[in-house]
Amino acid sequence: MKKIIVAALVLALVTGPAYAAEWNFYGEAKIYTVWFETDEIGGDDGDTEFIEGLYEAAAIGAEVKVSDQLTAGFEYGTADGVTDIVLLYGEWNFGSGILTVGKALSPINVAYSNQLVAGEEEDLGLGGFGDFDQSEITQVKLTFGDFSIAVIDPEKNAWVSPAFLTNDDIALYDTQAAIPMIALCYKSTFNMGEFQIAGGYNTFEIDDNEDIDAYTIGLGTQLNFGAFGVFATFVWGQNMGNMGVDSATGYQGLAMYDGNEVYDCESIGGTIGVTFAVNDMLTLEAGYGYIHDEIDDNAWTGSESNIAQSYYLQAPITLAPGVTVTPEVGMIDERETGEDETFYFGAAWAIAF
Repeated sequence: MKKIIVAALVLALVTGPAYAAEWNFYGEAKIYTVWFETDEIGGDDGDTEFIEGLYEAAAIGAEVKVSDQLTAGFEYGTADGVTDIVLLYGEWNFGSGILTVGKALSPINVAYSNQLVAGEEEDLGLGGFGDFDQSEITQVKLTFGDFSIAVIDPEKNAWVSPAFLTNDDIALYDTQAAIPMIALCYKSTFNMGEFQIAGGYNTFEIDDNEDIDAYTIGLGTQLNFGAFGVFATFVWGQNMGNMGVDSATGYQGLAMYDGNEVYDCESIGGTIGVTFAVNDMLTLEAGYGYIHDEIDDNAWTGSESNIAQSYYLQAPITLAPGVTVTPEVGMIDERETGEDETFYFGAAWAIAF
């Protein structure tokens, strides 16, 4: 009998903290159905095609409260139709600030567009067309009120003749980073909306020869005037692709390296959009994004610049609590990067649970 009592006490001690935590699960099933037509550079207009697929944003996760000081969360997404970890983090509120450890939303998150349907397995959100967003990334982050700063694994990507270099190609080129990537943000919220300024710095050495330095700054605001709302972002920087931030231009915002010298890529861009809540069931949103890259004069391309832009109109409709369909029409214009121009029309379908 004593053994049974002791075993019960041990089990209670082991499982007690788990039962004490509050688990709030959530999820969303989300697909796109879209028709698109591509105008090929130097060729004929493409045929109209229909595609359907699962968004990467389709996910399941939970927010966990262990105590007033300790919280956590996780989320699994569906990148390329395969389950992947989008979020996995813990947070400790130590009174004067918050320590976040794990894969969480980066301080660099200057993005407001809700653009959805572009014939790809992800929420576009004007990503790469003038926003400044590292999205979810592994980090150690400190937050003090409206200010946050994080240290992140350095990106080590570049254009290297004759191909693109990634973190997996270190056997081809010796890349090394002595300090982590730094990301920081100040965000001020008020009754009408918010304003934020974010920045970052990353540096690594290639072939014990040259340093590739990346630094970028982004500004963003979202304002609401009753049923009417506006948003805008601005981004400028050098080698912003080396900050792990998307750019839709031909050079992807990345530096070039020819084996002897580094050629930097300067980027500038922004987004602007308006929203209007017609009623509790229907909202309208229109947005435009623009990004411009210019690479230093080099033997491969000379001094060349690229421009990419995208614009859209959508009308999210709430059919029932948690059930939405979002018709959208838009254009992805990458003609000046040597790519195609794509016109699309479709809808995103989502049920949150």
